[in-house]
Amino acid sequence: MKNKNLIAVAFTALGAFTVFAQDINPNTVPANLRHNFEQSYPQASDVEWEMDGQAYKVEFDDNWLEHEIWYTTDGKTAKMEEEIREADLPQTIKTAISNNYVGFKVDSIEKTTQNGASYYEVELEKGWSEEKDVVFDESGKVLSERND
Repeated sequence: MKNKNLIAVAFTALGAFTVFAQDINPNTVPANLRHNFEQSYPQASDVEWEMDGQAYKVEFDDNWLEHEIWYTTDGKTAKMEEEIREADLPQTIKTAISNNYVGFKVDSIEKTTQNGASYYEVELEKGWSEEKDVVFDESGKVLSERND
């Protein structure tokens, strides 16, 4: 899932991170940052590093799910986007979907964590003709909704 249409307000601050991404050789990533990543994600595959503004960004697959993590130059996680399975969606969001989107099925989910908060972008489908992208907070509150 590559759809990155998350709420603009929450991610405006990351504009500098996402404008100037350039692929880099993994050997140029600080050793402690690379080591911490490898310890946290030992099963990661298809790992690609980029310089994204002043952040180190790593894209990878883990257990067949796509992940992207932005690290500050001192090795702290600035932002993380990860594809998750429906079973891992908080119950509050599952309830909101079943109550407010009758007849829709979950197609894909991307969890974004930044500044201690998590948001869930859920692609919903109803048959072949109707699709929605809905962003929820962890409590199940709809933050944005867009018809595809």
